[in-house]
Amino acid sequence: MVRGRGYKRSSNKGSLVVMFAALTLLCVYLANVLPALRITFYFISSVFLMGIMMERRTVTAFVTFTAVLFLGFLIVPVKLGMLPYLFFFGHYAIFKFYVDGSRQGAGAVIVKLVYFNVCAALIYFFTDGWMIAQIPFNIPWWGLVVAGELIFLFYDWLFSKAAHWYYGALRSRLVGSSRF
Repeated sequence: MVRGRGYKRSSNKGSLVVMFAALTLLCVYLANVLPALRITFYFISSVFLMGIMMERRTVTAFVTFTAVLFLGFLIVPVKLGMLPYLFFFGHYAIFKFYVDGSRQGAGAVIVKLVYFNVCAALIYFFTDGWMIAQIPFNIPWWGLVVAGELIFLFYDWLFSKAAHWYYGALRSRLVGSSRF
């Protein structure tokens, strides 16, 4: 096919998914090797799967999650650093897409808070508190739970804003007028 005036960027469906997967892997890697901004890079890593989910490509999102997880365990120097991606950040976009699509208001918030608490407990127990050890000051366990839930609500709000920005401004530039 000659690339001319009639060429559509969306005809190459796989390249956008590969780009999202590569950026996700880069963010997971940076979350593990940089001394600061760890949670920020985990957050950004979860946003790329949201783009795939907004195109209603659930199987592609699961495959991307699995591929990034596998490659991350191969290249990330501290293997414990992959567990937050495994237990929460890697699949939150898939979960959020379905919860926000099926529930609204307080019901959705409660379901997401329960999901977050289960995932946070898994991360804590499987890493022996590795993420907690990164906090430079002492907080009682109940303070960590409350702070974690408040931070999660802010995270979920930011995630929703990123999803609206993707769908409203960025999607048309990446995939054109048709689905990828």
